[in-house]
Amino acid sequence: MQGLDGKVAIVTGGAQGIGRATVDRLVAEGVAVTIADVSDDYGKAAEAELTEAGGRVWYAHTDVADEESVIAAVTGTAEQFGRVDFLVNCAAVFIMRGLEATVDEWRRIMDVNIMGQALCVKHAAPHMARAGGGSIVNIASISGHIAQPGYLTYNATKAAVANMTRCMALDLADSGIRVNAVNPGTVWNANNERYHREELGLTRAQADQHPDIGGKHILKRTADPSEIASTIAFLLSAEASYVTGENLMVDGGYTAL
Repeated sequence: MQGLDGKVAIVTGGAQGIGRATVDRLVAEGVAVTIADVSDDYGKAAEAELTEAGGRVWYAHTDVADEESVIAAVTGTAEQFGRVDFLVNCAAVFIMRGLEATVDEWRRIMDVNIMGQALCVKHAAPHMARAGGGSIVNIASISGHIAQPGYLTYNATKAAVANMTRCMALDLADSGIRVNAVNPGTVWNANNERYHREELGLTRAQADQHPDIGGKHILKRTADPSEIASTIAFLLSAEASYVTGENLMVDGGYTAL
């Protein structure tokens, strides 16, 4: 894709799932990437694997809910690679609770899913502006646009991300920074695979055929993480140069029904 090769990206939550698939795709496009994650085992393993394969990758232990940790990751990226061009806000916690949610559960999910994304943009954007502009992709969810039973905590945070994205796009346009959000449907990552196998006793093929899982999508299946990563790469690239403030559904048609 145009406008990716030679650039520098920070991917929060980049050690696993959609984040790792995004790191893989960006490295393949010639982007230098900081994996900003709390999982040292997965993060260091990804750094070693991709570096050995010729990629420019740095792992930074990062808690996005801790401002000093975010600052260290952003400034460290600029020191490692000389600049910051892209940010992918993928880090999240998955606290699926309804009205019974405790105060601590609310604070934890809001600290990571809402404030964490805001802090990363706050500290990455000035570096992008100094580099002449950049692009940010926030990971929201279809859950921020629909009602789901027992998902009040998670859906509320993802709805906040959707509207934060619009506000950030407006505030950062004069700095040459585009801000968009990707809203995935059900993605067959390691966590989902484990949940469906252990809690529901379903293989992926069975989950894809299940009327309440794959069957809720027009395409009648779940997504691969790489399919979400491809969309993220597009929004970061110069090929999406006239796209900002957008909440792009990457959901196999789920929200069209």
